[in-house]
Amino acid sequence: MIRMNNLMKEELLKIRDIDNTFDFTGKLSVINPEIYKVKNAVFMKINDRAKVALETVELYEDVDLSEWEWDRSEFLIGSYFDGITYEQSLRLALDIVELWGYKLHALFPNDEFHISINVSNISDTDDKTIRLRYYKYRENGFHYDLDNLDNLLYNAILINVVESD
Repeated sequence: MIRMNNLMKEELLKIRDIDNTFDFTGKLSVINPEIYKVKNAVFMKINDRAKVALETVELYEDVDLSEWEWDRSEFLIGSYFDGITYEQSLRLALDIVELWGYKLHALFPNDEFHISINVSNISDTDDKTIRLRYYKYRENGFHYDLDNLDNLLYNAILINVVESD
């Protein structure tokens, strides 16, 4: 299930006619990352990021793990792919979020995940950055209020809700 605010709807209108067959150079480990679980936390190994150790996860209460996953999973499209426009980057982000959703569901069918695309302006410019993040949904932990995404006034946001079985 996809949820988004009105700002993201405006951004998606800009790419509705964009073909997703374009050339780029980048790190393919981003598109198909290694996904692993440590205790009750789920992480992605993208590029040369070190894996999270059990000792580190044990420092966090279960209720805090979603926010930690969200913070640790930050992925900036512009840092990994070269030679593509903003519009192509947004199109690629949509594809990556969909692929990550399929992979997370296949590996952890009993868990719900929220994968986000966040578009924001780079300070004092008209340039935009596209940020992907995810977290395992925990009712008592950090999570976006999906019914009030329009309260996020400055960022366009889309959440791919990967529901559990």
